[in-house]
Amino acid sequence: MITTNEMGLPEAFVNFVSNVRHNAPGTLSATTLLQGDKQIVLFDRHFDELTQDAADQVWASFGTAFHLLMEKQKSNTFKEEAFEVPVDDWKVTGHLDSYDMEKEIIEDWKTTSVWKVIKRNFDEWKAQGLTYAWLLKHAGLEVQRCKFIAMLKDWSEAESKRKPDYPKRPVYIYEFDVTDADLEATDARIRNKIKSVTAAYKMQDDEIPPCSPEERWDTETKYAVMKKGRQSAVKLCDDRQSAEAYMANLSPEHYIQERPGEHRRCQRYCPCAEFCNFYHENVEKQEDPSASA
Repeated sequence: MITTNEMGLPEAFVNFVSNVRHNAPGTLSATTLLQGDKQIVLFDRHFDELTQDAADQVWASFGTAFHLLMEKQKSNTFKEEAFEVPVDDWKVTGHLDSYDMEKEIIEDWKTTSVWKVIKRNFDEWKAQGLTYAWLLKHAGLEVQRCKFIAMLKDWSEAESKRKPDYPKRPVYIYEFDVTDADLEATDARIRNKIKSVTAAYKMQDDEIPPCSPEERWDTETKYAVMKKGRQSAVKLCDDRQSAEAYMANLSPEHYIQERPGEHRRCQRYCPCAEFCNFYHENVEKQEDPSASA
């Protein structure tokens, strides 16, 4: 991956945020398995052509720096250990932040937005934690619980006092117990994913099916009932009919604002979007109608 430096940032920072290949040949990490097959293959095939600017990696660098700091702290857990399990012709890998052998708890540090907590968007963290537990199970280590400690980079003390559903502190803990049923389901998920990724590697770029709505972090189109002079919605509805029904007895100052759904990962977070036909056909044309001309 090519790292540009449009702002002329110090060379040391550019070097720090420059990416190396996350997966060695023949391996898939616990976090990679959470991505769509198309993203996995395109990222691997076009890695040397992909570009990122150093300035856009600021928040990622905070997370990396924090992990490096925590590695150096003394504790009763083992830290930053790597595990791998062969599945078909692949190796599934995982790099654990911390594992308490006495309490049998996996701990993982995250740097994220408060919105993840507000929206309770923890599905990927749970899948990641269960993959780690599955890896440890194969190494003869039991896991009773997974704990994700999230550092909320955009937390606001003022908002925490004003909104009841806002995190009260700049740290949030998401945790869950690990059951035998969870591990059985995780084993099936991993093996099915390996099969679909293997099939995707045999296809040309444009032949690979698009990532699923969940993998694209899709949001639904919403219809906001608005009032002139007010910035926030009076009510947010899932369809126009519901919005019109709600607005029927309101004053003429009210109106409906359509808020189109988004493919959030495609639009802002997928590093290989430029090589993806789904992105060009479904995202780029929506953002820039002239692109279809």
